[in-house]
Amino acid sequence: MTASSWRDRFDLSGQVALITGAAGQLGWQFCRRLGQAGAHVVVADLELPSCEAVCRALSGESVKATPLAMDVANEISVRNGFDTVAAQLGRLDVLVNNAGIAVFTPFEERPFPEFMRVLEVNVGGTFLCTQAAVRIMQTQAGGGRIVNIGSIYGVVSGDPRIYTDCDRKTSEAYAASKAAIIQMMRYWAVHLAKYRIRVNALSPGGVFDGQGADFVRNYSGRTPLARMAQADELGDALLFLCSDASSYVTGHNLLVDGGWTAW
Repeated sequence: MTASSWRDRFDLSGQVALITGAAGQLGWQFCRRLGQAGAHVVVADLELPSCEAVCRALSGESVKATPLAMDVANEISVRNGFDTVAAQLGRLDVLVNNAGIAVFTPFEERPFPEFMRVLEVNVGGTFLCTQAAVRIMQTQAGGGRIVNIGSIYGVVSGDPRIYTDCDRKTSEAYAASKAAIIQMMRYWAVHLAKYRIRVNALSPGGVFDGQGADFVRNYSGRTPLARMAQADELGDALLFLCSDASSYVTGHNLLVDGGWTAW
């Protein structure tokens, strides 16, 4: 393989990529990385002004971007959103199921509706968006690629010892939702292969976002690479899964966790 040919396998020029939860910490980085690889990114989130702000930032880097206000947990909103993408851009090559919420109240005090809301958004939203994307992708000669954003907490339990100065503790609801979308990914990888649709998951470890000093120290001490991830490191891994560089990869959960789950 020549130097130019392997680079071509990461090239997304002429392709359309929709990223949900695109206005969040990881979401806009995902948009940025796929856009830098040549994709026309659809910046999808709840509020249109937030989507537009991301698009303006991306335009400064010559990334083609379209804002899309969409509630992933609302079937009509999802259907309308994907119909708009198909009508305006003519195709959909990549879907990144990144939208998600978490709850931080103690488990013993958690109202059942709060638990169910996490599943509705994280699991239900992933289901609805994937179903809508497949309706477009299955008609394309090239199929498509779908990446569910999981978490290390969809694979192992959160460690309560690291949250000494952090109010944003993990929860069983979040963990259950991430485990579910990882398992749905495996099902879809098998059942959508006939349409040339590859489905994988990307499960990050802790990403630095201004957390307290104790948390950062505790988390880093629990990680073989002895640090938290930077958001752009997740973007690089996502590009691999969304490009032809991973053309023989489907049904895989790529853990980008600094070795957290290797102990």
